[in-house]
Amino acid sequence: MAGRVRPVDPPAGNARRIILFGLVGVINTVTDFAFYAGFYFLGAPPVFANGLAFLVANLQSYLLNARVTFATDGRPAALSLRGYFAFGGAHLFSLGVSTLAVLLLSGSIGPFWAKGAAAVFTFAFNYWSSARFAFRAKRAGPPESA
Repeated sequence: MAGRVRPVDPPAGNARRIILFGLVGVINTVTDFAFYAGFYFLGAPPVFANGLAFLVANLQSYLLNARVTFATDGRPAALSLRGYFAFGGAHLFSLGVSTLAVLLLSGSIGPFWAKGAAAVFTFAFNYWSSARFAFRAKRAGPPESA
């Protein structure tokens, strides 16, 4: 049908990918925390350290998720600059939430507990946005007519 858009599989319907996304997320979280700690101990303010650590971990996340989480038939998902910009752009929301949590909570619970709280809040959104915008599977089917 002309103009008809095919829906994306709901994230809840794909438990294996969600689990893999979580495992990759653990690796990315360790990377994020390590770079955050490094930048913080080098004297960067917590919010600045959080932004820099995000950039490092986000690139790693894109590469690992393409290779592990969103691979199809043993082949990694295609990598592209456009795909990374979609992935990074969608994850900027998570950076905002994470930065806000660090900013608001650092003084009361400490910078590392604040960073941990932010990770919990952003997991579900990160999976959905990755599946929807960066690694959306192209479906085979009859060509749509104009």
